[in-house]
Amino acid sequence: MSRVFGQFLGLCAGFLLRLVRFCPHVGVGAVRFVFSVSAFWLAVYLCIMISICIVVMSGQRGSLNRQGPSLRECLWCLANGLPLRFELDEAWLSRILFHVQGCRDRRFRTVPSAGATYPLEVYVSSLGRIFSLKTGLYKYVSCSGNLVQSSVNADFEGFLFSVLPGRTVTYYGERGYMYVRNEVGHALQNLFLSLVSHGLWGSVRLVELEFGPGKPQYIAARVDVARVDSYCKGFSLEKGVLFDIAVALRRSIRNYSREAISSESLLDVLKWSMGEIVAGSRPYLKFGEEYGVNGSVAVFNVRGLDKGIYEFNAKDMELELVRTGDFREKLWRASLMQESVRRAAAVIVLFGDSLLGEVEAGAVGQNIYLNAVDEGLGTVAIGAFHEEDFLEVFGEQRPLYVFPLGKPAE
Repeated sequence: MSRVFGQFLGLCAGFLLRLVRFCPHVGVGAVRFVFSVSAFWLAVYLCIMISICIVVMSGQRGSLNRQGPSLRECLWCLANGLPLRFELDEAWLSRILFHVQGCRDRRFRTVPSAGATYPLEVYVSSLGRIFSLKTGLYKYVSCSGNLVQSSVNADFEGFLFSVLPGRTVTYYGERGYMYVRNEVGHALQNLFLSLVSHGLWGSVRLVELEFGPGKPQYIAARVDVARVDSYCKGFSLEKGVLFDIAVALRRSIRNYSREAISSESLLDVLKWSMGEIVAGSRPYLKFGEEYGVNGSVAVFNVRGLDKGIYEFNAKDMELELVRTGDFREKLWRASLMQESVRRAAAVIVLFGDSLLGEVEAGAVGQNIYLNAVDEGLGTVAIGAFHEEDFLEVFGEQRPLYVFPLGKPAE
């Protein structure tokens, strides 16, 4: 806009200079007349451009920003199995899709992906009952925000998660299959938090989780979406960061300051990521009959806690000391000498032993990312490490995911 405006002013000035230079006989009245006409058209131009800006900015606000709800309100309601009451606006579907796999900074997305390989593709399946779309299957194009119809047929109302594991396995080998399942969990968590925030509910069916070289594409998950008659209410804690803002601000942060973090912040991240904040229920979906992921923490620089290994009791939402000692160097080496582990104030490790556990670890990991934003902390998902070395430190459970945690360095 500024460039066009400058060109317009340049044309006006050039016209007036030519008028004065080549037409000396032109009187002052004529020049004033030309100035008046130019001023009139300049005012018209400015009004048009301001109107366009208002429309564009309103559209952007409608697609991304709204007042409430908070991240922890959404987590609490998800644990309760009920959505918040919300009057759907014109941008609600665009907002949900942005939460699930929207593009930030022209490239990076709202959920993390190993090496930015992005094996996940999201589709909307519409029967025209909830979505304002004709019957069909639509692919979401992340960085443009567009929906492209890929089929005129559909048999349910909701979302499909398709994966192309080859995008990730090409770089990470067989371990890349786990990274793909982790990413499915990250995206499912954001989807269900977004549904809760929009007054909708869903049921998930994990379809294909065993990947191999013989098939390029899989349907990993199907989520049926429905309206409900009952809504979540009664959340009375301090609201904190808005859910939409937490999703938009989520980053993989690898560099931390030397400043200690508080034990309260660490415990809040764990509590709101995988604690039973409602009796028997955690703030994410149960993918099997029981929850399959447990968490422990290596404490390096946390006010109020001695250095050592702590186990997180999800039911009581407490940290239980397992062994004392400084394990920073050992875990740094076990994590392939990734500096984020060495610089962190604490390192959260998730454990499990099944394919469902790998998806669940992704859901918990997404909560860790979002709650780190809420606490003013930074983290990054790490899937590459020596499992045997972690077993020596933490015990017999299979490590799935590692999250260093600390104050972001300025």
